[in-house]
Amino acid sequence: MLFLLLAASLNLLGPAPEAPAKPQAETRAKAEAKPETKAETRTKAKAEAKPETRAEPRTKAKAVEDEDETPAAKPARRRLPSPVIPIDDPPVHPARIRRPVQPPPPSARAAVRSDPVVLEQRILRLEEDNAKLRMQLLLAGASAPLPAADPAAALGELMAGNKRFVTGTRARTLLTTDDPALREKLVKGDAPFAVLVTCSDSRLSENLLFDQELGRMFTIREAGNALDNLTLGSIEFALGRLGTRLVVVMGHVDCAAVQTVFDAHGKPLPGNLWALQSAMSGLLENLPDDPNEDPEVHLHRLVEANAQRQAQALLDRSAVIRDLVGQKKVQVVPAVYNPANGLVTFLPPVTRH
Repeated sequence: MLFLLLAASLNLLGPAPEAPAKPQAETRAKAEAKPETKAETRTKAKAEAKPETRAEPRTKAKAVEDEDETPAAKPARRRLPSPVIPIDDPPVHPARIRRPVQPPPPSARAAVRSDPVVLEQRILRLEEDNAKLRMQLLLAGASAPLPAADPAAALGELMAGNKRFVTGTRARTLLTTDDPALREKLVKGDAPFAVLVTCSDSRLSENLLFDQELGRMFTIREAGNALDNLTLGSIEFALGRLGTRLVVVMGHVDCAAVQTVFDAHGKPLPGNLWALQSAMSGLLENLPDDPNEDPEVHLHRLVEANAQRQAQALLDRSAVIRDLVGQKKVQVVPAVYNPANGLVTFLPPVTRH
């Protein structure tokens, strides 16, 4: 009996039977299905939201495509050669480094443009360039140099110069920068191509009227473009010693000297003004005053007639001039200048009686 009780207690105290082992796959699935903690969730969100660095410029889609490609299909990347820096060259001095020039602000530019000194300098440069271009154009249009022994060519040069003066396109008298060189050249002597006998009126400037620079015109000024013995001697000097072949006797509209002689009506003028009456003797007799004629028109006719009479007097009173005109080596031409428009009207040349 005791033996049976002892055996039963031993069986009760023995090891319990082992439970059947669960499959390994089921255990792994449960582990994977384990919910994530909050820390793991935040870490995973930060990793997904982290932007790509410069070392990883490719997108994720591009990275997937690159993984799918085989190593042979990937194009070879070209490596640029690294610049070669010479070691032995001396360092560049900081003063020699060219730095970009920053333009001044608009307010500074406006101040410079409004500066009178700057504006004057710009005007001088523009005028000089304009004069050079006009002179080049004039020389390019000239077919041949001016022949000193040709009276017709000399008269044509005066006409062309006066046309430039009237139209505001002077060329020979604009290039003032050449004046020092011109004066140095004229020190050796001059050879004017024309003699001009004109009035002493301040509105007359023969070099501007005919656009001729220094050394090209031999000018004699007398009130009323009148003649005396010294005037005749000066003209003979220019024709004989300087080789000039053209003489122009030029009056002008509204000449005060002619008006003074007309207003005297033959009465002697005071002082030495009688010389004007002597030089214009016979002028009023040949053109008597008409009461029905406008005074300005009558004065204009007197001025024109006086220029013609003084030109004819050159031949009558000078045998030298008369012989040169007879040989057709010299022309004597009367003319009238109009200060209102700058135009010089040339009349027919005078001839020997």
